[in-house]
Amino acid sequence: MAGSSKSRIDRTLINELSAMSRKEKKAKEFKRRVRAKGKIIKKGMTKNSNIRLSVQKGREKINFIVIKTHKERYALAEGLEIGDNVSAAGIRKLRAIICTQLKAGSDRSIQKKLVQ
Repeated sequence: MAGSSKSRIDRTLINELSAMSRKEKKAKEFKRRVRAKGKIIKKGMTKNSNIRLSVQKGREKINFIVIKTHKERYALAEGLEIGDNVSAAGIRKLRAIICTQLKAGSDRSIQKKLVQ
């Protein structure tokens, strides 16, 4: 009788573990990203017409590559000039940091006390 009917395994626990694993993998990927908030000290083009930005964060200098297929980031990077403040994030690939997020704006966040 057991051979004639197909038995189904309850997959609730397996599905829950798979979902938890996906969330943990995404969190680890986010932690590995390189982030920098600072001034552009150098701007140039690569041989493939991508934009190379050097951002200075304190004493540290980080080089980002903005790929031309990422239209919005590329357009923003084209308009930036040396000395502009930016916030950039990227993923390390081979020997470069590919820019995944680019924002122009202020260098520091400032907290102020409200006067009543």
